[in-house]
Amino acid sequence: METLMLLLLFPIAWPFVAMRIWKTAFKWEESLIGAVTSIALVALVWNLGTHSMTHDTEIWNGYVISKERIHDSYVESYSCRCQSVKHSDGTTTESCDTCYRDHYTVTWSAKTTVGAVTFDHLDSTSRSVYRSKDPLEYVNCKIGEPASIEHSYVNYVKAVPDTLFRVYDEKSDPYAIYVPSYPRVYDHYKINRVIGVDVDIHRSILDEINHDLNEALKDLGKKKEVNVIVILTSIPDPKYRYSVEGKWIGAKKNDVVVFVGVKDQEIIWSDAMTWALNSGNELFHVKMRDGIKSLTKVDSSTMVPFIMKTVEEYFDRPHMREYEYLKDAIKPPLWVIIMAFLLGVVSSVGLTLFFHKDEISFLNKRSKFANY
Repeated sequence: METLMLLLLFPIAWPFVAMRIWKTAFKWEESLIGAVTSIALVALVWNLGTHSMTHDTEIWNGYVISKERIHDSYVESYSCRCQSVKHSDGTTTESCDTCYRDHYTVTWSAKTTVGAVTFDHLDSTSRSVYRSKDPLEYVNCKIGEPASIEHSYVNYVKAVPDTLFRVYDEKSDPYAIYVPSYPRVYDHYKINRVIGVDVDIHRSILDEINHDLNEALKDLGKKKEVNVIVILTSIPDPKYRYSVEGKWIGAKKNDVVVFVGVKDQEIIWSDAMTWALNSGNELFHVKMRDGIKSLTKVDSSTMVPFIMKTVEEYFDRPHMREYEYLKDAIKPPLWVIIMAFLLGVVSSVGLTLFFHKDEISFLNKRSKFANY
């Protein structure tokens, strides 16, 4: 915030500086407009930079409740039959009529318990678009199947991660190359929430766990506002979870990340991670960690019910308002600060010259209209 106030000093002080430089009387209305415009531009660039740092997405889980193919139409207006018209003063203007044309659209979409999905949208001036084939993703979409949607939210911790987490140094982390990418939604509403990291477990077992978790989250996902991710790994060191936590910046605020260390499909260690260093979920963390370890073997029929039961009984989703105090610590990247400064200077000086072009020349010489 202090940096922003420093950036605003130039637009605020410039009108007074300009009067001293050019020794001319400025109208206060023009000075006020120039200062307010420059301040607004600087604040806009600053806020856009801050927004880019705090923007994040979390995954909401539910199920498909309906899908539909919608045929629609609308009328578009456009300029046509244009001609140039010469005036007596030598100027030329273009005169056009307004014409209209029909457009025909087809939209394939689905509704889920956590939001809407659009598979495709076609827009054409020909009615033949109504005969278009259904997209394969729309055809394969089934009523009642699990659905996951990425939802945007403001994440203050992401903008200043060192306030909660140790500064993650990827170069010095021996497990950095084993940290997977955060799972994303694919095919509009599907997700693979079970990740195998250098683990010797058949893909069918991972797929079964993923399927059962998705089914379980159809109702519990919305009820508890939770997203579950399971990482199975053959890495024997339980500290591996801190590598994931560092690179994922603690994951998302509605995440439950379950770590399962495996050897020959036997569970040798386990851990759990929730956003903001398990804050508010300390008991949940202990119950999940110890409970998974006690299962001894990777098996969807025992693992998934235990995870869901523990989430339902002990998990509490953290709230971002508890970390709103971090807003004052957010500093946009250097390029944003430089851009905001240059924009403040250029707009302030430019508007001053524009408002006083009859008094001040661009060469800093008094014109014939200048006041002495």
